[in-house]
Amino acid sequence: MSQAETSRPSAEASTDVVITRRVAWERATSLPMAAIALIFLGTYAWHVLDAGAHPQVKTVMTAVDITIWALFAIDYVIRLRLSTNRRRFVRRNWLDLIAVLLPPLRPVRLLRAVLLVLDAAERRGRFHTRTRMSVFVGVSSALLLLLCSLALYDAERGAPEGNIHNYGDSVWWAVVSVTTVGYGDHYPVTVEGKLVAVALMTIGIGLISFAIGTTTSWVVERIKSFEETSERTDLEVGVLVDEIRSLRAEIGELRDLVRPPIGEQPLSR
Repeated sequence: MSQAETSRPSAEASTDVVITRRVAWERATSLPMAAIALIFLGTYAWHVLDAGAHPQVKTVMTAVDITIWALFAIDYVIRLRLSTNRRRFVRRNWLDLIAVLLPPLRPVRLLRAVLLVLDAAERRGRFHTRTRMSVFVGVSSALLLLLCSLALYDAERGAPEGNIHNYGDSVWWAVVSVTTVGYGDHYPVTVEGKLVAVALMTIGIGLISFAIGTTTSWVVERIKSFEETSERTDLEVGVLVDEIRSLRAEIGELRDLVRPPIGEQPLSR
């Protein structure tokens, strides 16, 4: 056997080890990174909503923000180094890279933890696929509304000729925008706010379309199941009717056999 052939199994084994290490790392760090993303979401909301915070509080929040960014960057680099195909890793995990480059999108890592929990529940038979996707879409929609409303309020607050004066106006705008209602009573006037609006409308339409499609599919399946049940019930009722008729005919024949001839009386005791 040649040296190349003998070295091939070891190369494949080493590849399996590297892939296993990356998957193990992702599974081990998914929930902690989601908790870190949740902490960032809290600090980001505090930074936006508490404009008059004490300078020391702002310093602490800035330090927390930098620390979280560093943890996200380290996690991404480690996963990239453990990957055997780095180009494919970047293509498949582009959202994680954006979460590192764009600070407001770091809470998106929460979705990875949600998927991990839902996958575990589905493997145990607690969730069906449609239920899993419905929960994921619901969590994604709530997270999208929260992030976009905070980002818009941060961009529009104090803007000249702005019409979003408090966080309630921002939340109202996010809800009517993501549902494609668009009353027009509140709208962004800054460039940053318009970019947030584009992101919300683009992603929101996809989420709403998926939710409507899933609901429609569920209703159609329920109607089809009801129709199949009705047809099965009608068939079973027809079979029972035929059996009753045959039983009546058999009972009639038995009565004819037992009944005495006309003019004869049954013997008395």
